[in-house]
Amino acid sequence: MAESVGRRDFLTRVALGGASAAFLPSVVWARQFKPLDVPTFKVPAAASDEAVFAAARKEFLFPADVTYGNTGTLGASPREVVATLTRGTERLERELPDWPYFQADGEPLTGYQPLVDIRGRIAALVNASGDEVALTTNATMGMSFLANGLDLAAGNEVVTTDQEHSGGIGGWQLRAKRHSIVVKQVPVLDAATKGPEAIVAQFAEAITPNTKVVMFSQITSGLGMLLPAKALCALAHDRGALAIVDGAQVLGQRRVDVKDLGCDAYVTSPHKWMLAPKGTGILYIKRSVQARFWNTLASAAFDDDSTGAFRFMHYGTGSVPVVEALVAAVDFMTGIGLERIERWDLALANRLRDGLARIPQARLSSPADRRFATAITTFAVAGKTGRELQDALWAKKIRVRAQGGDRGVRLSAHLYVSPTDIDHVLEVVSTMK
Repeated sequence: MAESVGRRDFLTRVALGGASAAFLPSVVWARQFKPLDVPTFKVPAAASDEAVFAAARKEFLFPADVTYGNTGTLGASPREVVATLTRGTERLERELPDWPYFQADGEPLTGYQPLVDIRGRIAALVNASGDEVALTTNATMGMSFLANGLDLAAGNEVVTTDQEHSGGIGGWQLRAKRHSIVVKQVPVLDAATKGPEAIVAQFAEAITPNTKVVMFSQITSGLGMLLPAKALCALAHDRGALAIVDGAQVLGQRRVDVKDLGCDAYVTSPHKWMLAPKGTGILYIKRSVQARFWNTLASAAFDDDSTGAFRFMHYGTGSVPVVEALVAAVDFMTGIGLERIERWDLALANRLRDGLARIPQARLSSPADRRFATAITTFAVAGKTGRELQDALWAKKIRVRAQGGDRGVRLSAHLYVSPTDIDHVLEVVSTMK
């Protein structure tokens, strides 16, 4: 706590009556959202990208001889995030009796605190205002809030792709089953061979006067395909539909600007590429459309539109240390520089793609057109299942994730992956017959 009031002093003030208690300064119970005893990573001054990421790699707890390429599922948190989470939990348990419950701000739980300063910092990451952002558990929760909170009637359409993650499309499919809305999945892989414009044209063909929502992943989960998000949002608005974007695989891998995209809502999971604690999410809803979404998880302020997106945070008891560690992750990533990280990740992916092109038995499952390329690359080896390829790589301490069908494995190249690590991947693939 910023300042501690002794138990005897607290009880004395309460005994003097409610009026005296009301004069307790709020700073007495305000929490510091980052413990002061947590060491932070210092970016080497005037260092090259190679030097910065070599230094950053030492901040992660998994063994130095392991290549971690599964950020698309869960990001690895650096030491300062882990320390903030663990020490924050210890501090919470020590100080738990101190909180007198006079006000929500600073409570030893989330779900009722507006967290205005924290939400403002998080909102700045995506170029939004604090009242447009709610903190959730993950992108799935945010998308479910959107899908189930929007008034849709039988026959209303949601146009999306055939490459959506189950957590992104599931809420809309639930509405289709429960309320007979229509979910139209546009097949985008064939269109991708003709470029981003062909995907936009395919969406345009699928949209009808009954279309109320256009929903898609900015970067698809399985193949790491970068969709033409800005053009698709503009198309949705031209046709009178809402534009909702699943950004679970984006924040921390790429810079996000929701105003530039022009979307009405955006969901993401900082526990992936932002390296935040597992179980963190961000829900952005443009202020002008918030009134169109009902709360589907409700508590005290569910009906108070004046609070902006805060009403979507009334989920009851949550973890203060998780929020503190989310802030620590933001500090770590922005300290290195999101532009630098984006450049590094894409360079690693291109190195992998170039190397795979030289191996006869290797096949790219992700779209070959590099206008769609991201830090996620999915590839296969002829005659091998995804599990066999995954196991062969793990035998060399390289962690990737097998995909379904004949897609092979997905490799997520993030800041703790080096060019040498990519070369080791290629060595393993080249030896597989």
